[in-house]
Amino acid sequence: MAIQSNEIKWYRSRIINDGPTNGGTMSAQEIPDGVKNNVWPDVPQAERNTGSVKYRKNFIKIANDDDLALIAPRLFIETGTPGEDRVVLLSATQTDTQNEAVTYSRCYGVGILDSPILANDDTLQVVVEPGNGTDGDAIFQDGDLIRISDQTSLDAPTGNSEFLRLAATDAVSWNSQLATLTLAAGSRPVHSYAAGVTKVASVLEGADIAATTHGWLISSQAGSYDRNGFPLILDHIGSIEQTWNLTFTSTTQFLCVGNDLGIVGGGAIQTDFAPLNPDFDKPYFTLTGGSPPWGGTFASGDTVTFATHPAAIPLWEKRTVPPGASSHSGNQVIVAISGESA
Repeated sequence: MAIQSNEIKWYRSRIINDGPTNGGTMSAQEIPDGVKNNVWPDVPQAERNTGSVKYRKNFIKIANDDDLALIAPRLFIETGTPGEDRVVLLSATQTDTQNEAVTYSRCYGVGILDSPILANDDTLQVVVEPGNGTDGDAIFQDGDLIRISDQTSLDAPTGNSEFLRLAATDAVSWNSQLATLTLAAGSRPVHSYAAGVTKVASVLEGADIAATTHGWLISSQAGSYDRNGFPLILDHIGSIEQTWNLTFTSTTQFLCVGNDLGIVGGGAIQTDFAPLNPDFDKPYFTLTGGSPPWGGTFASGDTVTFATHPAAIPLWEKRTVPPGASSHSGNQVIVAISGESA
């Protein structure tokens, strides 16, 4: 069965503050959809007067019990804020913090079509918010994938939306907040779009979203494990970002320690080892037991080390409040993801 929309879940980072440690790895705290302050705090008057730039790191997790991957994910801002602030997206890693994010220069955002376009047109003009053009975060760049939509909302039953590719070179020219975009050869709109109501967003393209592992290392004189024939089994709900160390306490038994979690249990080579993630009642991973895949003879003190990564894509949201911004009740930004599944 294909991935369902209710299996695409948003999670907070482990650390949330306005300092350099903000961000880090994914927490087990799900972000509720459509709830006030689910990502961003209110902006008090003093902050509006002076202006501010804040970051929040979120993770989009594919919580599919059949461990299906979300193929070729595309992240974009579907609707920008109606207030005077602006929000852009930045690519993230599974572990980076705000200390690193503040150095990232590539931003993705949304603007409004400034002149109508017809089907098969090869250029379009888009007006962006102050700060999202040549005066700050230029949200369109050569070679970008863009999304054009005149739908009133992401799930609106009427209207059109499509993804198009900008030319690889000389595709973007700016005149302050007005961007003129040239499409790549063979990438043309199927529909016509009106000015003033059509949204045009730059798209952050990610790798397929699936739980993965890397860095398998055995430190043993005589022990072995057939990882090719018996790969580590990862659960898309239970797997997390972690480096694991199995330390043998005898020739057959070992203790498992995660770099953040500490001790999660012990196992033996004769049986499958599947330490439970108590937040989701699913295993962090499953290591097949028996002979094979285990071979040779292990000794006390031997180790097996590997890393796991969750079935989640991280992203940063950067919110800029200009000095002197007005108050706006019900301010919000809508960030969306699309992709394919088997």
